[in-house]
Amino acid sequence: MKFKIRVYGKSQSRTVLGIINAYLKLYPDSTLSDLQQAFPQSLNPKSFTESLLVPEKETKGQEKQFFEREDELVVLKNGERLALVEVWPKEEYDAISEHAKQYGIEVAKIEQSKPFEKGSYELEYLDDFVPPEEIPSDPEVIDGEKKRKFGWWWWIILLLILLLLILFCWKKCCNSSECSNPGIASTENVAPVTPVTPVAPVANMQDSVKNDVDSLANKANDLIKDMGDAVSITLPDGKELKIEKNSPEFKLFSFLNSDDAKVDALDKTKGWITLDKLSFKKGNANLASEAEPQLKNIAMIMKFFPNSQIKLGGYSDNTGSKAINMKLSTQRAKVAAEKLIASGVKANRVTYEGYGSQFPVCQANDTDACRAANRRVDVKVTQK
Repeated sequence: MKFKIRVYGKSQSRTVLGIINAYLKLYPDSTLSDLQQAFPQSLNPKSFTESLLVPEKETKGQEKQFFEREDELVVLKNGERLALVEVWPKEEYDAISEHAKQYGIEVAKIEQSKPFEKGSYELEYLDDFVPPEEIPSDPEVIDGEKKRKFGWWWWIILLLILLLLILFCWKKCCNSSECSNPGIASTENVAPVTPVTPVAPVANMQDSVKNDVDSLANKANDLIKDMGDAVSITLPDGKELKIEKNSPEFKLFSFLNSDDAKVDALDKTKGWITLDKLSFKKGNANLASEAEPQLKNIAMIMKFFPNSQIKLGGYSDNTGSKAINMKLSTQRAKVAAEKLIASGVKANRVTYEGYGSQFPVCQANDTDACRAANRRVDVKVTQK
């Protein structure tokens, strides 16, 4: 397994504190319950506590030893402050160091501290890992400055300026003595330059197709034309929607369009279609850029079949705790559902549920590529 964070420490107890904070860098949305499941009390049974991490207020007046200094508290994303058990004998320290590896955390050999020097820890990010909360929220901001974004109309203006410059230079040349010599045709007989007609932006073309589909109220006679690598679906008003052959969108359309395809209400594991463009980074529920066109196609198909209803299922790989995976997979299905609703699909036609690491499409679940395939969202028709 590739490590994402390496922890350097100058004492066993504060290195463990570094392990907990490294875990929060990887999974910033973790709750106290998530942490307690990820690092159970069995890792340090000699601590005589029911939990290795407890709310700060519960440690007041106790004889049990916890980290209580302001700079040693574990602070969750919701602002909750936790105290970690402070005493870590070597056997327990070795156990939690080994346990942390499953989350992508590597513990370096402890550096000896000087006499009377307080122990400390440092985190090193590996393999180009950047904690989610440290990624700039505005992708257009680079080095603190707003990146200028040129729209397509800027290129038309630049093209027109270039044409004017060419025309100016041409007229200047033709007004010279060489251009007025006998035998040279007059500029009045030269055919005028044909203006270049700007090509409509792709986004406008997509919006046009979307508006055509939005105007459809009911399913009508439709034709499907096999175009090799793509399939063209003829809509009732004569417009065409092109999607890739054997794509999830085409499978969904074919199921809804077929009178023979029936919704299996008994076996809920059947009828799922994997959305190949909805992939996720480890520990993340943000949609990739290629996911949006696929979800827009699904929204258009659902408007084409106004009585249809679907369910979205979210999934995770097999790393991390069961509770965290279930929460993460639910969030992945939720963001996909919200995107469909934002695209015009009524909320009562879309449901979602997270299934954690269950039902992997890549059964081995033992390599980065295999686990990446299992971090996904599937769709199932629940009503036609």
